[in-house]
Amino acid sequence: MTYLVAGASSGLGRALAEELARSGHALVLVSSDLRDTSALAADLHLRYDVMAVPVALDLAEAAAPFSDIDAALANLPPLAGILLPAGMTQADDEPGESAATLARLTRVNYSTLCQIVNCYLPQLRAAEFGLVVGFGSVAAVRGRGRNAAYAAAKRAIDSYFESLRHALAGSSVIAQFYVLGYLDTNLAFGQRTLLPRADPRRLAQIVLRRRRKDFGRAFYPKFWYPVCILLRMLPWGLFRRLSL
Repeated sequence: MTYLVAGASSGLGRALAEELARSGHALVLVSSDLRDTSALAADLHLRYDVMAVPVALDLAEAAAPFSDIDAALANLPPLAGILLPAGMTQADDEPGESAATLARLTRVNYSTLCQIVNCYLPQLRAAEFGLVVGFGSVAAVRGRGRNAAYAAAKRAIDSYFESLRHALAGSSVIAQFYVLGYLDTNLAFGQRTLLPRADPRRLAQIVLRRRRKDFGRAFYPKFWYPVCILLRMLPWGLFRRLSL
């Protein structure tokens, strides 16, 4: 079986690619820069004897049809899963930011990921078992004065995956969504975090172990679930005073 990983060059995407290769699956590794994914693909092929094809795709500019992904899939076993750990933030992401910043963050964190799912969902439906995994953020729990477009896009993709789960109910395809707290990745480099950062490799192992479970949405680490409930319940006057 083949799995497509969008955002495979670093962090969680790289960890997921490693776990999938360890399990013997062929891979399509999508990232904006082939320098990282080409080396990763060669390494995974050497260590696990799996087919791994790197594909260069800038999620901020790409749109269906995805001809390079199609070409990669044509020479691999049938597609069985799509994992979407891709994401990005920008320092100038505040209400009133430039149109270019808003568009880029929306596409990378939401709209292009949805296009990928829409494009390849028919192939997943044709498989004996299909999987689509999305990743959100605790940053989307409440709107804040910063990371505005990022948080809005993560909230949007959360809603999309809930709709996707409804649409796929009773089929052979499972839609899963993970709401993530702080991960020890390049996105968190140099940031001070209120709670500990989690290991993306541990999360990748969990995703692979639970890939046939129709649980809908999960929080990682689990302690973020009660934290997010509390944040949602806080009165606005109190919430806006928090340094989040």
